[in-house]
Amino acid sequence: MIRPISLGLAAIAGAAVTRTHPHPLRPDAPFITAHDGPIVLSSTTTVGGILVLDYGAEVEGIPAFEAVSATGDTSVFEMTYSETKAALSLYMGDGPLPLAAAMDSYRVNRYNITTPGQVINRLIQGGFRYQKLNLSSPGELTLRHVGVVPTVHTTPLDKLPGSFRSSDSSITDIWTVGARTVQLSEIPKNSIPQFWEITGEGALISSLAPQANAGLVAVTSTAYNLDFKVKPLAGGFGFSVLSDTLNSGIYLSVDVGARTIAAYVGSTTENTELTRATVPSNVTLALGTWHSVHVQAAMADIAVHINGQQVLSFAQFSKFYGSYGIGASFGHTAVFRDLVATDTAGAVTYQHSLTDESCLGDFLAGTNPLAVSVDGSRRDRIAYTGDLDVAGSAALASTHGLEFIEGALELFASYQAAPGFFTPTVKIQQGPLSAPLDVNLTGLIGYSWNLLTAVSQVYMHTGDVAFARAWAPRVVRMLDWSHSQLLPSGLFSLSDATFGGDWNYYDPAQSGVVTKFNVLYAYSLQETSGLLADAGVDISVYQDRLAALRSAIDKQLWSDELSAYVYSEKVRDGFGQDSNAIAILAGVNVDPSHSSESILSTLSTGLAGPKGPLAFSRRVLGRGFQRYMSPYASAYHLRAAFGSQNSRAARELLNSLWAPMADPRNANYTGCFWETLDESGRPALGVATSLCHGWSAGPTAALSRFVLGARPSKPGWAEWAVDPQAIGLTSAQGKVPTPRGAVAVSWRFCGDLLTMSVDGPAGTTGTVSVPLPLLVPVSQSKFTVNGAVVNGTTFTVKGGSKISIRQSRI
Repeated sequence: MIRPISLGLAAIAGAAVTRTHPHPLRPDAPFITAHDGPIVLSSTTTVGGILVLDYGAEVEGIPAFEAVSATGDTSVFEMTYSETKAALSLYMGDGPLPLAAAMDSYRVNRYNITTPGQVINRLIQGGFRYQKLNLSSPGELTLRHVGVVPTVHTTPLDKLPGSFRSSDSSITDIWTVGARTVQLSEIPKNSIPQFWEITGEGALISSLAPQANAGLVAVTSTAYNLDFKVKPLAGGFGFSVLSDTLNSGIYLSVDVGARTIAAYVGSTTENTELTRATVPSNVTLALGTWHSVHVQAAMADIAVHINGQQVLSFAQFSKFYGSYGIGASFGHTAVFRDLVATDTAGAVTYQHSLTDESCLGDFLAGTNPLAVSVDGSRRDRIAYTGDLDVAGSAALASTHGLEFIEGALELFASYQAAPGFFTPTVKIQQGPLSAPLDVNLTGLIGYSWNLLTAVSQVYMHTGDVAFARAWAPRVVRMLDWSHSQLLPSGLFSLSDATFGGDWNYYDPAQSGVVTKFNVLYAYSLQETSGLLADAGVDISVYQDRLAALRSAIDKQLWSDELSAYVYSEKVRDGFGQDSNAIAILAGVNVDPSHSSESILSTLSTGLAGPKGPLAFSRRVLGRGFQRYMSPYASAYHLRAAFGSQNSRAARELLNSLWAPMADPRNANYTGCFWETLDESGRPALGVATSLCHGWSAGPTAALSRFVLGARPSKPGWAEWAVDPQAIGLTSAQGKVPTPRGAVAVSWRFCGDLLTMSVDGPAGTTGTVSVPLPLLVPVSQSKFTVNGAVVNGTTFTVKGGSKISIRQSRI
């Protein structure tokens, strides 16, 4: 049996290597590879041995390989990971990724292979398609079984609870790619390895970005002292101060060999350098030796002492408050212990020996206590309240990952602030809070309303009244806070611009009367009414508020000149894609002249880019907004198009935006949908773009809901409907999972006549309508259900047995 290679503390002193797992793989462990047979890498002093493995589509997991033989110098062997092949030209691939402790911080893993054996990394590499093997020291290395142990479910896409196939393979591919995107974003409970290795000496940290202490005192502090002891084992050590919750702060990296200390804005040495200094010669600094570190952070001013001697003092104007963390720059390894934070008066605000695992929760560096749906497989691997309305609907139609949706909702529920809005992000190493969140601020305010619609969607799917009753008070608090922010005009106004970010975090934040926030509020009022009523809430007041809000929006934010709803009261000469789509979904366009058809026409012409719809019109873009396409905003556009039975608009969106991402010939194809695109159809944020992002999987839900046509008519699918839209297809078939069993639908035009079958769960009742438009008009047709002639094109059926519908000419 091949023995596993294990690297203890003594072994890594002076060697910059990736920490590996001490145990071999189980024989039955799932394993994904991109190459069959042995791999031989040969390197000379001038030419490295390089091989790029292509997995064909995005995968994730814990990297592993078997070293069969090593001759010569094989001390510098690296593996680099990336979602795109182009990013492999960068040393760091498409990393670093320091935002959370849910995967390795770096996309490069370095190994010193001297003996045969199995190598298993400790930490996960999030989503990647390409893996570059690079032996750069002069020697020869033979490997086999190079791949990853997946940490998410790997059910084949054609075996998922939900399915979809149509006469147009590109439409089928869109559904499938969305399903894979969702599958990779569903993180099973306790699947995230502990970020640090806790030993009797302290926390062993190797090539990992600092993770900020998550305590409320820490994250809100402007001035404090930080003390800890550190024993660098390889390269040096690092730490951060004034850090936000996504670990961006002032990062300080100490290089023992170079005897330097450098400061950066961010969380790694890849970020912008602020200053550096040489450690004075009278300061003892060595590998394998314990050192005491004292840091003073007071808004702009930072000072660092090592072993009682000041080594750096500087002023900076990038970060002025925030938390602290410990880490190690790429290639560095260190052990930390006895960390103490004190305020300026000397009172201890945090203290831990770092010699037991109880410290991991304080820095969100442990495992995930719940199964959770996150935003993306590579970036950010964090749960976002705003994503779940789109990603959750796609999951319900494909993976049926209820446990991941419910896990995320359990987290979000406890992160509701006292006024009623929710924290927009929750790291998955967190558990639900045991006490109410006593804060009065948030960001990305629109996500709080998105969350309410996601909650309502889950209730409609499950029919779980206990769930409705648990959420009703939270929904009421958010809706009541929203009402409290109305102006005398009846419109919602956001007074604090820091609340006003949205999914487009790279664009200017908005405040005042913003159409997007008003229509989202209206949409959440509309969508939550059923949940509230079933939970015993008197919804009459909320129905009255919805009617008044719809009227106020329609009268005051509509522009006849634009034939759309304006972007905001301040920006009346332009409009947004999502705000107008959600206006349709929320029934805001009550004036008959403000028809859904006219709005969709405006979106089609006014947002048209060379490769698909831009997220904002030209006049909005002229105010500093990016010329990007958003699959997230377009998901609501697609819903509105289908909801208005506008086949042209729906196909236009599917063909222009999603089909190219689902095309294996695309240079950036990952088998998943992307976070955002530039106007030329490329990943908009460069290597930072997430190319597996759950919020972009909207078509998977829409195709099941509108082309298969299956939807619940009552909570829990006790009653359901099937009313397909043909959208120019000649056939579609598939299954929509429900808590009671699948609703299976198949329809096909044979020549120009329809054949259709539907099979619903036993004990349920369905209403089935034929796909529209028919190729032969109803006036020239007759229909049979299970061979019996029937009148009309809509039929009531009982679940538990398949029904067959046939159309014939009169």
